[in-house]
Amino acid sequence: MNVLIVCHAGSSLGLGHLTRSIVVARALHDELEANVQLLIQGEQVQRPDLNHYCHEFIELGENLLNRVQEQVIQINAQLVVLDLHPNLVPESIEKLLIALRKAKCKVIAIDGLISQRDNLDLIFIPSFCFSLPKGIINATPILFGWDCFLLNVKCLPVNWMLGRQVLALTGGSDATGLGNSLPERLNDSLTVDAELHWVTGPYAKQPVWPASPRLAMVSHQSPSSLDDLMVASHYAITVYGVSFFELLYYGLPTVVFSPYGNKDNAELVAIAEEGIALVAKDEYDAVNKLKKLMADDVLAASLSQCARKRMSASGVYKFVQAVSGLTA
Repeated sequence: MNVLIVCHAGSSLGLGHLTRSIVVARALHDELEANVQLLIQGEQVQRPDLNHYCHEFIELGENLLNRVQEQVIQINAQLVVLDLHPNLVPESIEKLLIALRKAKCKVIAIDGLISQRDNLDLIFIPSFCFSLPKGIINATPILFGWDCFLLNVKCLPVNWMLGRQVLALTGGSDATGLGNSLPERLNDSLTVDAELHWVTGPYAKQPVWPASPRLAMVSHQSPSSLDDLMVASHYAITVYGVSFFELLYYGLPTVVFSPYGNKDNAELVAIAEEGIALVAKDEYDAVNKLKKLMADDVLAASLSQCARKRMSASGVYKFVQAVSGLTA
């Protein structure tokens, strides 16, 4: 089976779509022996895991639909997987989808294109929180739930242990500039025995460190993988996104918040009710909650246990099963 995966990536778009696309590529290659090619619209980024697959970056100004059609013909694709940023979906996407279906090419959308449900074979939503918009009725399956997260994890989770290493994640681009203020807030608030490990994503600016740090502070510049850092850490503070669910998979006691306005409110309310992480209103509240979490071993152990239990099922296997059903 020949597969074309299409996604977006960039400093204003983040890495979530690309990360999921690499996870899908790995699963289809390893489990179904598929020949996979990726077409990525946006700014180029160096990732070792991307080098395992044929891939091409195109600029945001290029005609994405034309390039998709060219690639489908070039590799004789039997399956196209679309993981597109919602603000960059081409206006004429419907024409492409209809043409692909007429050519007997299966089409799967990840986390979007709900309005094009009639022209898709499957919509896969890596989220536990989803409701179908009113007025959209047909038999095209939509899969979502806690067992649908497409996580880029490579290690097995381990039992949580006491320690003082804190992992801080602000996303691949740190779109809201948390690196300008959050390191100093953490340095001022955490106990002096804490060790802060700050990850700077490939599209993010360098963080602003305190002039005279109280804490041990370690900078990680675009690490090839977050797995080792997650396994080695004892607590995490993170923005809401794909990496948050990887932290849950590893059972890391975590404080999460969204710096993106009200966009993630429904999900964060549900997460708080699940008891799998501490949810903060903003970066100020997040630092305060992290300080309290690091002083409450019982709470930390409870969050770790609940998170690992909730994230025990992998969405990768569900995705592969769905593809197998479509292409059988």
